[in-house]
Amino acid sequence: MAPPSSATASRGTFDPKSVRCVGIIAAMHKRRISAAVKEVVAWLKGRQIQALLPANQSARLSLPELSVGIEEIAERADLLLSMGGDGTFLATARFAAPRGKPILGINLGGFGFLAAIPSGSAMIEHLAGAMEGRLRVQERMMLEARVVRGKDEVASYLALNDVVVGKGAFSRLFRLKTNISGEPISDFPADGMIVSTPTGSTGYSLSAGGPVVDPGVRVIILTPICAHTLSARTLVVPAERVIEIALPDLRGEEVKLTADGQEGFTLQAGDRVEVRQAPFSARLLSVRETTFYTKLRGKLGWGSYR
Repeated sequence: MAPPSSATASRGTFDPKSVRCVGIIAAMHKRRISAAVKEVVAWLKGRQIQALLPANQSARLSLPELSVGIEEIAERADLLLSMGGDGTFLATARFAAPRGKPILGINLGGFGFLAAIPSGSAMIEHLAGAMEGRLRVQERMMLEARVVRGKDEVASYLALNDVVVGKGAFSRLFRLKTNISGEPISDFPADGMIVSTPTGSTGYSLSAGGPVVDPGVRVIILTPICAHTLSARTLVVPAERVIEIALPDLRGEEVKLTADGQEGFTLQAGDRVEVRQAPFSARLLSVRETTFYTKLRGKLGWGSYR
């Protein structure tokens, strides 16, 4: 399936009235997750909407009647509800995007840049408002990364935010060579390289000096991490480009690939990491009153206009 063009990347509609089954992905480490999930489940039941939970989560939340396998959730759910912080949302997106399932986030974490619904006493009120039709679909591009060792693919990952090739906690600088669609771009020692989507531009890439990019623009952002050269700068390229990072000699250092900071793979000297736009998008649901720029002002403390 071809990804949508940038002209339609942030436009779309979603009819919540068509939802008959909701799959809930919960952050089990959150302090009030049990009470929040049970509150949402009761509200869904009152609207004759079936709720499903992965088996491991339903057991820990004492909701065995909602327990199904993760693949059954993928098949049956009309909507995936992410209840947690941005990390939970990222994990849900990697599961939902290949299956075309829309995601609505309830923020039970701190930053909550991706979630549309705030937690607290008004959580159900906000959820009810959203499910009455005040929702829009944002198609967010995703990345897929392949690790090639010799002629063989030894690992593959999806990411909504970023793919990072970086050193371990106690490693020194290592040399990495970066090509873009076969053309050499850089060859310098560094702590690593961040390959980010526009959605991930407000994450690790921003902390490393990268730009803030409107998620409606389909581009790939390359941000070096502590490069040992003054000329190293972030590079923004069209989404159709293929990024290749080669690791010719690691000098015994530990280097890893991580996807969204949650999944990882230990690399070896001679490995190639290929990163490209995934052939599908994550379908994020947001309330109509909230825009990307609203979140920039609120979450990043850019202030408000009078």
